[in-house]
Amino acid sequence: MIKNIFTLNALDISWVLLMIITSANALVAETAEPSLAITAIICCSIAYKGRRIMDHFMELNHANETIQFFMRSYFHVFPVLIFLSDLFSEELASLTTI
Repeated sequence: MIKNIFTLNALDISWVLLMIITSANALVAETAEPSLAITAIICCSIAYKGRRIMDHFMELNHANETIQFFMRSYFHVFPVLIFLSDLFSEELASLTTI
């Protein structure tokens, strides 16, 4: 039997979804006015993409629970840090000026 070249499996769908989200993030970053709402949306998409990569491409959803915990923490802590650095950008700038 000849395999249909247009059949998508779960990995293909995940890759297409990640590419769409990345393209949307790039479009928003280039066109939208900076605001906390835009930053929150981008941070949520970063966390979602990280979780999707962890589960579908790194296949860590079958790994040791400790490894899963630290990887999930990484994909959730860094978007929060990005949001907080945008929220307190002026304070951070004043702390780091000479």
